[in-house]
Amino acid sequence: MQFLVKVKVNPGTMMEFGQKLQKAELDRTCIRGETYCLKSDPAVGYSIWEAESKDIFEMKFKPWQRYYTEVEIKEVISPNEAMKLLIAKMK
Repeated sequence: MQFLVKVKVNPGTMMEFGQKLQKAELDRTCIRGETYCLKSDPAVGYSIWEAESKDIFEMKFKPWQRYYTEVEIKEVISPNEAMKLLIAKMK
């Protein structure tokens, strides 16, 4: 399963968060590629997470949540999977 994760960094925990990231103390194994932030609001970041199940994703994401004031998670699929679903709907 893949998830599009949109977060807003908590300014109050930002220093601790940065230190944890620099020391590799947060598990990044589920994150695919880079995290991108909005130019208009650098506190907002987007990343793709991948896990075998929603439960595993939630377990891996839980330690990260304390560093965010806002979190939005949506399950996503690949373009090939999307095309298959769109073609199936047309039939």
